[in-house]
Amino acid sequence: MKFFLFGLLGAYIVWTLAFAIKFNKTNTGFTKGQMLIHNILIWLIPFIWIIILKTITKPIPGSGNFNKTKDKGTFYESEIGEKLG
Repeated sequence: MKFFLFGLLGAYIVWTLAFAIKFNKTNTGFTKGQMLIHNILIWLIPFIWIIILKTITKPIPGSGNFNKTKDKGTFYESEIGEKLG
């Protein structure tokens, strides 16, 4: 029973520490106070808060990902040259 608890505690420490280091190295746009609160919550309720932070900080796809049409370019044939000549 002790080995199971030590293993669970070890997994908790390793997973939480790895995510906290990764979170502090990324540029998320949070202020220093927000980063401090997030770090405290990562250690207090790690599994739920890490899932929430991963969802919040995930990049949102731009309009280019939604519009799958092929680019037609910016130039087109106006046929002005044929009418003038």
